[in-house]
Amino acid sequence: MGKFFASEQRGDMGIREVLAPTDDAPVYARVRIIVGRAPAVVCLHGLGDSHLAFEEAFETRYLAGASLIVPDMAGHGASPAARDYSMEAATGRVRAVLRHLTSQYGLRPSPLFLVGHSVGGIPAIYYCRDAAPGEVAHLILAEASVTRFGSFVTAHAEAARLSGRFDEWYDTFREQVIFRDYLGRFPFCRHYYASLRFCRREAFAGTVLAVRREAKSLPGKWSHAAGAALAGLQLPVTYAYGRDLAPETLTFLQQHDIRLRPFPTDCHFLMQAAAGEFYALLGECCL
Repeated sequence: MGKFFASEQRGDMGIREVLAPTDDAPVYARVRIIVGRAPAVVCLHGLGDSHLAFEEAFETRYLAGASLIVPDMAGHGASPAARDYSMEAATGRVRAVLRHLTSQYGLRPSPLFLVGHSVGGIPAIYYCRDAAPGEVAHLILAEASVTRFGSFVTAHAEAARLSGRFDEWYDTFREQVIFRDYLGRFPFCRHYYASLRFCRREAFAGTVLAVRREAKSLPGKWSHAAGAALAGLQLPVTYAYGRDLAPETLTFLQQHDIRLRPFPTDCHFLMQAAAGEFYALLGECCL
């Protein structure tokens, strides 16, 4: 940790690996800080994933003028395990990372943008919910979990945990569902299998439990606590999605007048399936 990639310097920029302290466990983040005031883009990955999901963010010309912060969730990637895998705790860790980068590395977001993929959309939404007016300029969600519909992986993982078969299910999910089947269709998603190899099982299971709580926490058709928070945000939101998005989720987004950006792919990982289009969207929203 703390390694500085001098060969990747560009003017006053540099890519760093940072271990930021939080209330219960440090968080690993891959960052590029631009000295002085500059837009800052925080990218939050999904269940079982890591900062590898957003590797191209550091290379694309569309974000060349922005500071980038890409943390690993607790127990994922290079972040150690934590006591609390709730989505509120995950949100608090994002705040802690930004405080650390501000005090130790001179981060000065002007303004701040949040990007949340899949389960990472939940702490992104909660950060925006709790932010001071004007603190966050735009929230970009990529197939984020905002209704109780379409969360097949967490539903199957929860069922396996309740039946005492989680370890067996996890091995099958990683080695057959992802490595054999999903990568057979989308070989450019190798980062996800690599991330799963590093993800701690207890972190995966704890995050599943936390996500299922959010998805079933409210009465009514939509149920999802993050969806309710999203509907109440008073800032620009863009929701990017592919052809496999649950139709109920699309209906929810349309009912709440969320700006939609469809992608012509069946792949859940939009930032790999259509990297150019995805990062062009971020550049459009953030710079």
